Amino acid sequence: MNNFKIKKTSIRWVVALKEEAQIILEHFKLKAVNEKTIYPIYKNEQETHWLIISGIGRSNAAASTAYLYSFSKASKYTSWVNLGIAGSDKGNYGELYLVDKISSYQGKKSTYPSTIPKTYLPKMHLFTSDIPISDYSTYELIDMEGSAFFDIASKLTSKEFICLMKVISDGPENDIKEITKSKISNLIKENLLKIINVISYYERLSEEEFQITKKPELFYAIKSKWHFTAAQSFKLEFLLRRIEVYCNNRDLEEKIKSCKTSHSVIDVLNSKIKKNIVNWSKF
Repeated sequence: MNNFKIKKTSIRWVVALKEEAQIILEHFKLKAVNEKTIYPIYKNEQETHWLIISGIGRSNAAASTAYLYSFSKASKYTSWVNLGIAGSDKGNYGELYLVDKISSYQGKKSTYPSTIPKTYLPKMHLFTSDIPISDYSTYELIDMEGSAFFDIASKLTSKEFICLMKVISDGPENDIKEITKSKISNLIKENLLKIINVISYYERLSEEEFQITKKPELFYAIKSKWHFTAAQSFKLEFLLRRIEVYCNNRDLEEKIKSCKTSHSVIDVLNSKIKKNIVNWSKF
């Protein structure tokens, strides 16, 4: 039977500006997809990292996040990352912050993303505005995409798989009008090692969730040889999981290779379980 290789790590980046994304594209070797897309989309050769350039604003952030989910066929174990610059007078210029609280004009209440359980990185409250704000005194971090990204991403996965990272680019001592493309790129680049450390956590989280949710080893191989209905597929997965835990499955392929139909495959698996040949090495 065929060997099926399933990608374990699954990261999706949503970034407003190309300048914010440039060092990420280079580090993870992401290349533009060879298709016409609504938003610019990049991926690496293994298709474990995908990145979309959303453009500025809440509507773009929301639409591009949903678009990337559909276009890249993101899995249930995908981690979602929003990286960008933000204004602040509470933090240090050029420093990277994790977002642990989000609010906006439209939101009736704040939302609270999960962050890395143990990290030395500082955390801040993010306020997402529809317009640039020059009065920094009321908020810790200010951007124009974060809340919309989180609203959509939280519908696609649990909040443990969502990360927002912001680098302070402007504030009372650093006029927003003085931000240039090169300054944006440099701010992200100077924090690359910290960003990679954060992403490594979400890569591991993705891999661990994959191990929990992945189909049994022979599931796809068997499905490729016989036609299973939706109900039969559910039954097949259930039986294979039981066999993996309780039985010796070394001769399983030999036992089913002469089966003519999916129904007969299920009968053979049921029979094997009923014999209950316990695989003590599992315990």
